[in-house]
Amino acid sequence: MLGKIFNTFSIKLASAICNLLIAIFVSRYLGAIGKGEQSIVLTTISFILIFVNIAGGATLVYLTPRFKISHLIFLSYVWSLFTAIAFYIILYFFNIVERDFVGHICLLSLINSYAAINSNILLGKEKVNASNLVNLAQPLFMLIALFSFFVFVKKADVISYIYSLYIAYFLSFLLSILLLKKDKEFAFVQDSNWKITLYAMFSFGFFNQLSHITSMLNARLSYYLLTKYKGADQLGIYSNGVSLTEAVWMVSGSMAMVQYARIANSYDKKYAQELTVNLTKISLLISIMIIIPMILLPSEFYSIIFGKEFVNLNYIMLCLAPGVILWNFSLLIGHYFSGTGKFYIEFSASSAALIVTLLLSFWAIPIWGFYGAGIISSISYLFNAIVILYFYKKESGVGFKKLLPQWEDLKLYVSIFKQLLFNKNKDIRL
Repeated sequence: MLGKIFNTFSIKLASAICNLLIAIFVSRYLGAIGKGEQSIVLTTISFILIFVNIAGGATLVYLTPRFKISHLIFLSYVWSLFTAIAFYIILYFFNIVERDFVGHICLLSLINSYAAINSNILLGKEKVNASNLVNLAQPLFMLIALFSFFVFVKKADVISYIYSLYIAYFLSFLLSILLLKKDKEFAFVQDSNWKITLYAMFSFGFFNQLSHITSMLNARLSYYLLTKYKGADQLGIYSNGVSLTEAVWMVSGSMAMVQYARIANSYDKKYAQELTVNLTKISLLISIMIIIPMILLPSEFYSIIFGKEFVNLNYIMLCLAPGVILWNFSLLIGHYFSGTGKFYIEFSASSAALIVTLLLSFWAIPIWGFYGAGIISSISYLFNAIVILYFYKKESGVGFKKLLPQWEDLKLYVSIFKQLLFNKNKDIRL
């Protein structure tokens, strides 16, 4: 299992490097205002995908071992199309984003959702490497396309960024199709109950996506408020601080991805709980080790990378850091509950966090701008972690202190790391 985590982390690290280079290109060529516009486009696509994933998201990982793959794919594709059309109408008439971008945003959301559906099916079959390949392809193709537009074609604007998204999303979708076609169960099957499959997708997916909807609102509401109260330039600066700190989550994200697939395919509750505790400790430790040096780097360092407009990123990251560290509890323990089908618990935690964000953001952001957004983000993640930890202790009896790494854990993790580096058989079980 550690081999899969190691491979997943390697892919996420490569993806993070690609995304960092994309952020640098956009920041240096388009400036803070252009970076802000790009962030709004990408954030709106992410919001649409949250609703798409009611029937085609991470719940597919849980459902894949239990239902016909062809049914899951067909129903998810149809729901994605319906959602994209619905959001086109909403965005066009409510003027949430510029109308020139609405059609692009909805079509890009549809293409991206199809690739994500296929990736989740692969993950549900514990084909982690194949799923990782699809996830890596997207930022890699995006980086190549963006570089081509900005450097060779010499057309640096938001539209070029959008065209690059088309190329990246479509190529990653084609790759996911090729990987799925290798599966003998991919062929269309009609000897199953469609109603039961549809009910399972929406009953599990609804509760699962409720938590993702509230989490997304909690994490990205500040983007729209910053644009409204402080302008796109402040959003552009803040979004880079967010991207850098959230890159730390590739550690917990790599673990959670494998953890979720393993728990969804297991019926050993005790093993699932022990696995969650161990992964939480490791993730927490590594995240702290990564984020501290990032904060200690001077502002000038980030200005050199992103451009003169992007100052004070280390102070923004300092505001965000506590929330980024706390998210380790929410993500890994939350995936334990998702893997056991208890999606409502993640919804309860993310709802508590969203209430905090709504109560404080409209006051803090107009006064303190991106610093206020960062502080509110950390406070909301604190409430998220508190609720998740409460439910986990209630179910497993494991309290907060037992989730913190001890000296004995450090020695064990060093030993495991050595095995992972020097042992050819990397299927080490935690």
